[in-house]
Amino acid sequence: MQELVRVDHVGDVAMLVLSHPPVNALSSDLRQALSDALQAAFTDPQITAVVLRGEGKGFSAGADIGEFGKPNPGLRLGQLCQQIENAPKPVIAALHGTTLGGGLELALAAHYRIAHVAANLGLPEVTLGLLPGAGGTQRLPRLVGAGAALRLMLTGVPIRGAEALALGLVDRLAEQDLTEAAVAMANEGLTIRRSCDMRRGFRDMAGYQAAITAARVGLSTLPAPTRIVDCVEAAALLPFAQGLLAEQTAFADLVATPQAAGLRHAFFTERRAAVPPQSVAAKGITPIARLALWGGGDMAADLAFQALSSGMHVIWGASDRAVLVQSLGRTAARQEQAVASGLITEEVRDEDWARLTTALDPATLVGQDLVLTTPDAEALPMMAGLGMVAGLGSVSGLGPVSGVGPVSGVDADAALDAVAGQGGPDCAITVPYQTGGLAELSLRPQAAPDAVARLMALARRLGWRLVFAGPGGPVELHLRQALAAAADHLVAQGMDADVVAAVQANGQANPQANSAAARQAAEIMSVTLAAMAAEGARMVQDGRARRPLDVDAVALLAGLLPRWMGGPMFQADQRGLLVLRQNLRAHATSDPIFAPVTLLDDLITEGQTFANLNTG
Repeated sequence: MQELVRVDHVGDVAMLVLSHPPVNALSSDLRQALSDALQAAFTDPQITAVVLRGEGKGFSAGADIGEFGKPNPGLRLGQLCQQIENAPKPVIAALHGTTLGGGLELALAAHYRIAHVAANLGLPEVTLGLLPGAGGTQRLPRLVGAGAALRLMLTGVPIRGAEALALGLVDRLAEQDLTEAAVAMANEGLTIRRSCDMRRGFRDMAGYQAAITAARVGLSTLPAPTRIVDCVEAAALLPFAQGLLAEQTAFADLVATPQAAGLRHAFFTERRAAVPPQSVAAKGITPIARLALWGGGDMAADLAFQALSSGMHVIWGASDRAVLVQSLGRTAARQEQAVASGLITEEVRDEDWARLTTALDPATLVGQDLVLTTPDAEALPMMAGLGMVAGLGSVSGLGPVSGVGPVSGVDADAALDAVAGQGGPDCAITVPYQTGGLAELSLRPQAAPDAVARLMALARRLGWRLVFAGPGGPVELHLRQALAAAADHLVAQGMDADVVAAVQANGQANPQANSAAARQAAEIMSVTLAAMAAEGARMVQDGRARRPLDVDAVALLAGLLPRWMGGPMFQADQRGLLVLRQNLRAHATSDPIFAPVTLLDDLITEGQTFANLNTG
């Protein structure tokens, strides 16, 4: 295990380097290896100080989430943090790149912290339905006070090195060589200064309690935020050892909640769904730097804005000058809105605009990495030499759809046919209107790797959350249709239409309420989840979706369910497939969306769950 931690000696300083790619996750093996290396450094009479740093692009992205909730974790992260804090020699944490969760908790236990100016430091455990469980809720408030500590823990949003220094989270910044600066700091003859003994965050106790009171207003109904506030309050009221016990109890309680289980599933699901099939993974990503648009309208204006914002060069053409001018105005309006809201500066706006070229002649599109044509665009009079051409269309308001074909080109109708499974090109992408939204890439087995690679490159360059699916999609469309059918069914059964709409919008019922209205919200959720799970099973069965996890990823990224629910297929497994089948049979005579699903029956017969199908 020792190779997980490399030991470099720089004079009298022991440099312990976390070496667990890709993100230095604090797995059980790494924790034990670091503990052993620390002990060796503490007992070596030649060593006067210890520096902790991470190999690669960051210090550490935190704990190994796959170990949460599992027995026999070995040396706990909290125990390792206490070993560092109680060290007989000064320990300096040198932080760069990604320093999140357990990685930051490890640093909080060190006696001093030095960060690169570009480091990202944060405690995102709340996004997994948890709280920092290795002393973070007790050490951080001692350093920065309740207000800053709660902001970091309740939002999960990381901060940069400069802000961390201003808050008192780190002691120094390094703008150049972090390792050199950390060693120099270690050679200054520093005394041992334990975070557990620090009180600067408690100097203004009236302000501390005011921050606690303010944080309790409008807290989420999920359990983690409330427990975080409780622990930060305990940090000022209890001795450190008792505060740690309160934190450990809260963490253990939260790990066992269904909300945390759903968020952990969402975390892994969204990442696995973005991994391309092996058939196209080997091709790699074809860089997309120069994009051509042909045609006008809102769709083209939005795509132009996204492409320019990503740093791409855009050639935008149309045969109708008035259409082009009007569309350019829409893109300009988007840019001005971004400037007004502080998202970009005027200088950045001007730089983006400078990368835009307009044309009325399609011959100017030659030589670009990808050509996109909008549904209302006239047919391109010449195709030879244009390269990869994609036709854009929209499906039930979900956003543009792009079908890619070879040099001969593909029109928008063919692209929509591909999405509906009626022929057309071998791959199609459902494109979001909003930057950072869900994009589904539907593939036929014979899809050309180069076409797929170009669409993948486009999606990633524009920041879309990519999910891969089979032909006949998009998955989101079918899930929305299932939700709509379930809503119509419930209203026909006498449910209040406003209540149905509210549950669909929020994706949840209040689990604490016992009123008749709350019970009716719970029944609605049961029916809508059953409809979505049934449609998801059909899509897995006929190949429209690759795996149940891909259905869950689409549902979450599209906002059809909150992330803590994990997705309709995860919920079906949690509630039990027998329960799902009973719910479907109870409504099957009223609407075909609840019709029996062969795959569901097969899984029940074989004693399996949807999770068993999440392979590959």
